[in-house]
Amino acid sequence: MKKQLVSVVLAGILSVGFVSFVEAKVLAVVDGVEITEDVFDEIRTQNPGFDFSKLPSAQQKELVDQAINNVLIAKEAQKNKLDSTKEFQDAYSKITKSIKERLLIQAWAQTEIRTIAQKTNITEQDARAYFDSHKAEFDKENIHARHIVVKTEAEAQKIIDELNKTPKGNVEKKFIELANKQTIDPANKQAQNGGDLGAFERGNMVKPFSDAAFSMNNGTYSKTPVKTDFGYHIIYVIKKANAYDFDQIKQPLMNMLGEQKVQQEMKQKVDDLRKKANIKLSI
Repeated sequence: MKKQLVSVVLAGILSVGFVSFVEAKVLAVVDGVEITEDVFDEIRTQNPGFDFSKLPSAQQKELVDQAINNVLIAKEAQKNKLDSTKEFQDAYSKITKSIKERLLIQAWAQTEIRTIAQKTNITEQDARAYFDSHKAEFDKENIHARHIVVKTEAEAQKIIDELNKTPKGNVEKKFIELANKQTIDPANKQAQNGGDLGAFERGNMVKPFSDAAFSMNNGTYSKTPVKTDFGYHIIYVIKKANAYDFDQIKQPLMNMLGEQKVQQEMKQKVDDLRKKANIKLSI
């Protein structure tokens, strides 16, 4: 939901992942051939947000049916020895070469990024220097909040009811406890950070969420579920401010500066490779 401060370096280069060694869920078996969620890797490459498990059952069935058809058609083509034709072999060689090159590019990029990141040391002083020299960027209305997001309105209302029963002085502690247990936000769930979203501006969040958060006071939580495309939210406002405090964004700034350093060095490495190469453009 929250917009990232910077883009990921070489996003296009890193679009293809290595083969996962985690056993994928079997969706169907056709004449002994297992069809797993891995069969949709090509869709995932084109649409990084694709998640088969979150699709409506009708769409899941449609995709699996198509995958079954593909298995049957491929077997029929092999039965007719179409894979031994020159046309097939030429096409297969091109595809194999392309996949190998893309995997090699990612292997190189991941190795270089890891090496650069290990030797990059961004300090609090670096973040402070950036903050002090870019004051206008941080002189903006913002809010520091937590949230819990669940699938249904009934679940959200149940959480609100539990917060309503909690003594006022213990509300944030209870909110953190419930967020760690019940939120379906993957980042917050993994971090176990009590649904902490950090500080954000109005435009950083989807409108229903932003409108609700900025209408609240410090130390309060939303009394009714807030619906967005992500689910139903309960929001807890930690602090509203007219400008960012350095301590609020110190870590994000350090992360951003570290990513910028990686980007710069990666670009330099690619530029060095181009300088050494004999490149002749025809356009």
